Amino acid sequence: YQRRVRAMMANKGIDNPHTVISRYSDAVTLPSGCVSKNAIAGRQSLVEDTLAAEGYIELTDWMFEWCEPADEAKLVDRFMESMAGEKYRVLPSKALISVDLLNSLLDQFSERIASKAATDAANPKILASLKKFDDASVMLAESSKPSKKGKGGKRGKGGKGGKSRDMDDDEPASFAPVLGPTFLAPHQVAAELANFELFKSAEPKEEETLGEIGDLLKKQLDEKYRIALEEEMRKKTQKSSKAQQRVDEDTINNLYNTIIQCEKGLKVFEDAIRGQIERHILKTLGTDLTKATFSVLAEEYECPYNVETSKMDSLVPYLPKDAKPHATSLISSVTSGSNVAEFLETYTALTDPQFTQLMVRKLDKKKERNLVFAKKQSLLESLKTEEKAGELLSIGSSLIFLKQHSAFLHVPGRCISAVLKIVSEDLPQEEKDMLDALQGEVVTDLRGDGEMGEERKTALRGLVT
Repeated sequence: YQRRVRAMMANKGIDNPHTVISRYSDAVTLPSGCVSKNAIAGRQSLVEDTLAAEGYIELTDWMFEWCEPADEAKLVDRFMESMAGEKYRVLPSKALISVDLLNSLLDQFSERIASKAATDAANPKILASLKKFDDASVMLAESSKPSKKGKGGKRGKGGKGGKSRDMDDDEPASFAPVLGPTFLAPHQVAAELANFELFKSAEPKEEETLGEIGDLLKKQLDEKYRIALEEEMRKKTQKSSKAQQRVDEDTINNLYNTIIQCEKGLKVFEDAIRGQIERHILKTLGTDLTKATFSVLAEEYECPYNVETSKMDSLVPYLPKDAKPHATSLISSVTSGSNVAEFLETYTALTDPQFTQLMVRKLDKKKERNLVFAKKQSLLESLKTEEKAGELLSIGSSLIFLKQHSAFLHVPGRCISAVLKIVSEDLPQEEKDMLDALQGEVVTDLRGDGEMGEERKTALRGLVT
């Protein structure tokens, strides 16, 4: 039936043509007219077949020409009810699109999303926007939680109408909406869709169709983009963390093995001098090693420890029960101890794999030789450039000691004379006399009674090398 039927019936004096027509079992009444069920079934079959084949169908492809907007809306609702409505979406223009096609379109944006996220992860403004969005989401989630009321909450008296109200009711918190970083603007999404193969081969008849599909996708595209952006940030943080962990491990292992090399040379000193040197090693190298190690342990055990400002013992309560005595003993060693061997033994116990993922290893023979060679080269470079007489003598004595005992020297300035006495024992008399004379000139220089000349500095460098 078409609208003219209604007009014809009205012309014949039938005041309620709509009611009369509805008596026919094969008719479906619409705001502007009637249509047979067979005709509707035919159009519905067309819609279902097109959606199954192409994923979407525009209104002009199936709607009856005579239908007004109100008729179109009613027919769309009827179709959605009879079909599996959850599998399709209705666009504002009343075009229909399948959820499967929408998901497929989302997948086609994946590469572009990943590329943009990788680039934007280095943009401070976008990262700040993401953090602001995440913080707002957390606040919104917290505000939506039901408030806990105490038992027997007071109730106020009602007004004139006798209504009671809960005096404990809290006003809901309101937050300004935070958009966060977005993938593309709506018009950009539509432009991207126009380049997809599906819409190139079957360009939509209506100009607004692609824009409406883009609007439908935008929320999910933005969500996927934010997830990809967070993943890129996580990767960068993890990569940075692993790189920093390797740096920390290298620093710690270098300090640990340096102390081992220093400990090897202690046996040549008399007890009184040896005690001074051991205390110096523990207060300097030992403290550096302990702080660096505690910093790593603090991160593993989630302790708010700061190597620059925190006291070392602030970490101890966070450690496992069996690790606490080792940490406490280590702190005692570097603050008031004088036994490097005990320090190394305690340190090895604390860095056992049962307590930390930190890999601290004693060097094998080959790597130990490499460490000694690197130390020697470093000292030689310093010897060439150092101009202060005192430092020059300290570097020279360290080089001679390293050559004679294959061990590192790390002593306070007051012990240099004891070192020179030891290293002189194996030198020819002429070189021994020269070293004694140079030591006297250094003492004079340090007292300010004279200055070591360049000739004598060259002589010291020559003696060492």
